[in-house]
Amino acid sequence: MDDNADDLLRYLRRRVRKPEDAADLLGRVLLALWETGEKVPTSDTDARMWCFAIARNVLREHHRHAAKHLALADELRTHLRGSMTEQNSADLAAESNIRDARVRVAVMSLDTRTRELVMLVHWDGFTIAAAARLLSMNESSARTRYGRGLQRLERELREPPHSDRVGHTVAPNPT
Repeated sequence: MDDNADDLLRYLRRRVRKPEDAADLLGRVLLALWETGEKVPTSDTDARMWCFAIARNVLREHHRHAAKHLALADELRTHLRGSMTEQNSADLAAESNIRDARVRVAVMSLDTRTRELVMLVHWDGFTIAAAARLLSMNESSARTRYGRGLQRLERELREPPHSDRVGHTVAPNPT
């Protein structure tokens, strides 16, 4: 297998845009070859063909993944263009920031994947299914994670906000 590594790297490099992608893909190919070591044919010619077949499959997966990311990025750009609204006054923006501070702090307390899922659904307008796709997550797992995240947010937001000495409501610092 090691005898074919240089040839595999050249094969991959000619088929991707960035040379570093070829190196990453070669690592995946070598890992797949190592994991299937018992199945690799014993003759040199057949082993070489086996190596290139695995490289072809890894490359196809890479291209599918890249196409999926491009499609989702286009969908996100289209969504953002359609949903951009201007704030008409600085007062409205400031008031909105104060009101949303507690929500932002609560959302930021969620684990990274749940937080991103909730933000995609509520702040960016994606469906749970589309957000799951964007995050490369199983849709049913995303629904479960989303439900648990909302329950946690509800619990945190039920608590009264912090107050200063004079009795004014003070939103927690989101940083």
